Amino acid sequence: MSLLSEVQRRMLRTILGRGAEGASQALSRWLGQEVRLVLGEVEQVELAAAAEALGPPETLVAACLMGLTGPLGGSILLCFEDRAGLALVDILLGQPVGTTTEWGEVERSAAMETTNIVGCAYLNALAAHLPSSLGGSAAHPAGELAPTPPRFFHEFAGSLLEFAMMDQALELGRVLLVKTTFEVGDAGPGLDWTLLFVPDAPSLAALASALSDGDAT
Repeated sequence: MSLLSEVQRRMLRTILGRGAEGASQALSRWLGQEVRLVLGEVEQVELAAAAEALGPPETLVAACLMGLTGPLGGSILLCFEDRAGLALVDILLGQPVGTTTEWGEVERSAAMETTNIVGCAYLNALAAHLPSSLGGSAAHPAGELAPTPPRFFHEFAGSLLEFAMMDQALELGRVLLVKTTFEVGDAGPGLDWTLLFVPDAPSLAALASALSDGDAT
């Protein structure tokens, strides 16, 4: 299995940072107020460490999973500690934080729409900056990176990854983890979420090669 070097992870963070800028703009238009997504460092961690990053095993976590289609295979998983996820929903629905106390159909839809916006922005950034090295073909040129519709999960942190992507996790054993802060206007402290970017084994190897070739400039 390919491992990304520190330099490659920094290059990938730069690309995802551009995706975060695009997602921030899209979310700002959706909400009618300024939104900023602030990325932490890209870490490549063992599956167990990724699970620990989501919180104590008994912590309830909401997450939305998007599969990847086209020249990159794998998935993107956005995870929120329950309280932060419900607060995000309140912001999205324009109501006071603390109003939402459970994940009903409307609340799940809001979280999935956020995931769709963010995931597409990240994939657009990858397609723009890694156009020649992701195994594109006539059927799937590199610009056709696309997500599947998000699926919503509400599980304990200790078992979320098992439910969400066990087959892929068993294949890889590691995921790319990026801590992200969601900030809205002057609404006070940002809300933290965790982005797990999990390319499949061939895609991770192609991504490592592309970053080594310097195509991410």
